[in-house]
Order: sequence, then C-alpha cells, then structure tokens
Amino acid sequence: MKARRSGKRHPLLLYRRTMGRLWKSTLILGSVMGGAGGWSFLSDRLLFGDQGWVWLLAGAAVALAFSGFAFLSRYMTYVKAYHNHLQVVTPFLRLKISYRRIRSVHPSSVQQIFPPKETKRSQRRTLEPYYGKTAVLIELAGFPMHPLLLRMFLPAEMFAPNVPGLVLLVPDWMAFSTELDSLQGAWLQSQGRRTAPAGGAWWR
Repeated sequence: MKARRSGKRHPLLLYRRTMGRLWKSTLILGSVMGGAGGWSFLSDRLLFGDQGWVWLLAGAAVALAFSGFAFLSRYMTYVKAYHNHLQVVTPFLRLKISYRRIRSVHPSSVQQIFPPKETKRSQRRTLEPYYGKTAVLIELAGFPMHPLLLRMFLPAEMFAPNVPGLVLLVPDWMAFSTELDSLQGAWLQSQGRRTAPAGGAWWR
C-alpha cells in the first residue's frame, strides 16, 4: 500500500476573520471617498481644491481594490500537512515548517491560549467568535524565518503568546490533528525517531 504523502487543505479561520474585517472597512472607506470625489467632480463648489476630486477617486480606487483583494484572499489561505513538513499558505506567504522544528502538537481551547482578561481589546474582538472552540497549538523549536517578518503576513492571533509556535484554528481540528500526527509520525519513524527533537534557536 502506498504511503500517504499529504493531508487535506484546512482553511485558517483566524486569517479569514482578519481579512473579513479588513474588506468591510476598506469597502466603506472606498465608497465614502468615491462618493465625495464624484460629488466634487460634478458639483460647482470645490471643497477639496481644483484637483481634490482626482485624489479622492484615486484613493477610492486603491481602497476598493484592496477590499476586493481582502475579500478573495479569505479563500486563498490554508494549512496542509505533507510527508515531511507542514505548510501554511496565504496569498503572499508559503511557509514550510519542517517536522524537525515541531516540538509538540496538541489541541487547546481558544480561551486557554488567549485568556480574555489578559488579552488586548483589539485581539478579543477578533477572537470572540471562537471562544469555546478548539485550536491546534503547534509549539516549535524555532520559526523558519524571523517572527517580525512572519507578523507582516499572519495575524497576531495566530502566534502562540508564551512560546514559539502557531495557533491554527481550522473548521475540523480533529481531522487536521489526526493527519498531522499520522504524517509526522511516519516521518519520525523513517528517521529512526519516536519523538520530535527539542532545542534549536528561538527563531531558526
């Protein structure tokens, strides 16, 4: 029987939540700027200078374009387990995490990872719909790239607060966890190991 090479694509709910909030806010901003620019162009009263309407319409175009991108990007992000690594994919990032870096994988409730009383208000607004749900917490020996760079592509809520690691909230955490455990276990067995190695730099 041929060994399994990969699991399924599991959407990243926290990324979708962040992009969902962004596309709505930029849609409103773009619509307001577009309306103001159009009114200035058609009206005899110049509220923003001779060419103010040009800048308003240009800003509206940028805001609406970003809104459309944020809307579509929600469906372009996922996590997937392979035979020798875990991959996190967003429109601008394809992060490969070797199983050598993974110290542990275990389920944990969102409110245990981010206690509401200890979490910033902005983060609570993002996490609130998921309190009571289970996420997969992946503790790492180190990140494949510097965390400051990763935070440019991933929401802050996807980073474990106290240890190097990622918080992966997916629709079916049991299926994802089972796939990852199976594929990582097969990789460890092929390497002659029973457990993932510990140690390593804090980010590499």
